[in-house]
Amino acid sequence: MEYVSEKTIDKHRYINVEHHDWWEYTYNEFAERMKQKGIHVEKMYFSGFWSQGDGACFEGSVNDHKIFLEEHFTRDEYPMVYKLVDNKGIFSLACAHRGHYYHENSVVFDEDYDVLAFVMESPTEFHDQVIENLDKQLDDEMKLFWSEAKEIFRTYMRELYRELEKEYDHLVSDEMVKEAIIANDLNDDEGDE
Repeated sequence: MEYVSEKTIDKHRYINVEHHDWWEYTYNEFAERMKQKGIHVEKMYFSGFWSQGDGACFEGSVNDHKIFLEEHFTRDEYPMVYKLVDNKGIFSLACAHRGHYYHENSVVFDEDYDVLAFVMESPTEFHDQVIENLDKQLDDEMKLFWSEAKEIFRTYMRELYRELEKEYDHLVSDEMVKEAIIANDLNDDEGDE
C-alpha cells in the first residue's frame, strides 16, 4: 500500500465531500425507505455537522394512507382513522421547510381529513345520527393522531441527519481520504509505508 503522510491526509481531508453531491446516495435510500412507509419525500435539506443548530429536514407528505397507518399505528389505537381510510376517505399530512435552519423543528405542517359523513352511506336518519357520532369520535381521535404523526415525521428527520452525519464522517475518515489521494494521484509523499 502506498504511503500517505498525515499532513497530506489533513491537507485533503474534505476531498470526498467538497466537489460532488456526496449525500445523494443517502438521500435516495432515505426517500425509498420513506416511500415504503407511505411518505413521499419531495425535497431534503441539511446543515452540519459541527454547530448546535445543525440538522436535517424534508418536505413531503403522506401519499399512501393505508401503508402509513399500517406502518405506524394499530387499528386499536386509531379505529376511526382506519374507518375513514377503509371507507375510501383520506387524511392529508404534509410538511414544508420554513426559516433559515434545517432541522426537524424548521418545518410547518398542514393537515386535513375527510369527514365520515361524506364517505359513508346514510340511507336513513338513524344512519345519519350514527355517522354524526362517528365523526365526533373521529374529530377527537384526529387531534392525537396529528400530534403523533408529526412526531413520526420529525423522528425520520432526525434519522436522516444521523445517516448523513455517518456518511460524512466515513468520507472524511483517514482511510477514505487516503484512498482518494491515491486514486487521484495527489500524493506528494515519497516512499512506501
